[in-house]
Amino acid sequence: MIFACPFAGKPFKKVFLLIPVVLLFLAGNHGFAAEQNSACTEEILHTVIHASGLSLGELLKSAADETGKKDLIRTFVKAVRFFPDDSGYIYVYTLDGVVIGHGGMPDLEGKNLIDHRDARGFYDVRMAIATAKKGGGFFEHYWPRPGGTGEFKKLTYVEAIAGTNYFIGAGAYVP
Repeated sequence: MIFACPFAGKPFKKVFLLIPVVLLFLAGNHGFAAEQNSACTEEILHTVIHASGLSLGELLKSAADETGKKDLIRTFVKAVRFFPDDSGYIYVYTLDGVVIGHGGMPDLEGKNLIDHRDARGFYDVRMAIATAKKGGGFFEHYWPRPGGTGEFKKLTYVEAIAGTNYFIGAGAYVP
């Protein structure tokens, strides 16, 4: 059975706190992971990141200082998982390449990955920064699976968090 993507052709504008609804749908659709198509994967990544970025941007306005912002970001990203197998997670970096919060690999937090190259020699963090600065978008690269070994092909979506020096992203491992 092939599932149609429920988000296709339905853009979300100024949606705050949409994340729980999206995550509940994804968590409950157990047949989805094996049957997902790339258009639906793109819609899910875009929706989760756009809604998360808007929500996080609003929350960050209440943080008293940089330490408060980092704590808030780290708490936020750890709570978000999507896709039925929980392979979906989000991360936030500075536009200079420093990992602020990483839902899949918290040991990266505080590290500057501006010079990181994937398994093919591609500067993936630099691409993420450039893409976020241009308004957001998709790109492909290779990245380790949390808890796994080796790097796997990944479709990633990133966008800047308005009013901050941060960008937010997520990806899906693809065949």
